[in-house]
Amino acid sequence: MRMIKDVLPLRFDGGFSHDRIAAPLSISEGVVTKYIGLACAAGLDWASACGLFSRRNYKPRIIEHTFAL
Repeated sequence: MRMIKDVLPLRFDGGFSHDRIAAPLSISEGVVTKYIGLACAAGLDWASACGLFSRRNYKPRIIEHTFAL
């Protein structure tokens, strides 16, 4: 669940490519594709996904490291 919460904001809010998301998270592009596909199949868009991340002021742990590449 933690990785999904890291992947979705990077894709929906940041607009990053699958390889830009996968590298700092140490996961494959296929896993990124799978997570994004599952979110889309569940009908999640950025507005509905925000509800998942607003609980307890969740902030993806990878945001700070994404631009270090």
